[in-house]
Amino acid sequence: MTKVFIILLNIILSFKTLALEFQPGKEYIQTKNVIHNLPNVVEFFSFFCPYCYEWEKMHNIKYLNTNNLKKNFHIQKYHVNFLGGTLSPILTKSWIIAQQMGIENKIMLPIFQGIQDTQTIHNINDIKKIFKQKAGINENKFNYFWNSLTLKMLIQKINRDVQRSNLNYIPIMLIHGKYIINYVQLEKIFHKNFYKKYIELINFLVQKK
Repeated sequence: MTKVFIILLNIILSFKTLALEFQPGKEYIQTKNVIHNLPNVVEFFSFFCPYCYEWEKMHNIKYLNTNNLKKNFHIQKYHVNFLGGTLSPILTKSWIIAQQMGIENKIMLPIFQGIQDTQTIHNINDIKKIFKQKAGINENKFNYFWNSLTLKMLIQKINRDVQRSNLNYIPIMLIHGKYIINYVQLEKIFHKNFYKKYIELINFLVQKK
């Protein structure tokens, strides 16, 4: 009983310490109105966003999230359509397909590279090549998902969620529909120990209802 009490006390004290360190308007922003019916943790990005690309390369966020964050929640990653013209919705659909197949890690950086470095991605056929070369997904399997009712429903939901989130910039992370993490600002504040503080901040906001 005593050990349980000590553990609980340490958790409470730890949370209070973080609450004093992380303040709204500084490390994170609290929205005026809660956006309901969103995943608990959503990260918004675009393959056309230079900073999104640099962020992914430098910080390897998928690795950080997998190995350091609490295990009782999932980070949903949304691709937005307001950059990149007519190719952007195609990339959004392709990203959802990758998520459904569980191959996000295999195709993410190659698509970033094809869009921003080599400029070799211009249409859906170029994207299909990435899926085949990097993840072994043939065209028939890709087309099956592309034409599925499930994909259409997911696209409708994600586009609706993005619109309701009223985004002014990317990349950002939205937690519980009301706490926004601005990565650019976060890097400026925590430039010396960014990784540790980034993880602590996400865990803090996830627990902060």
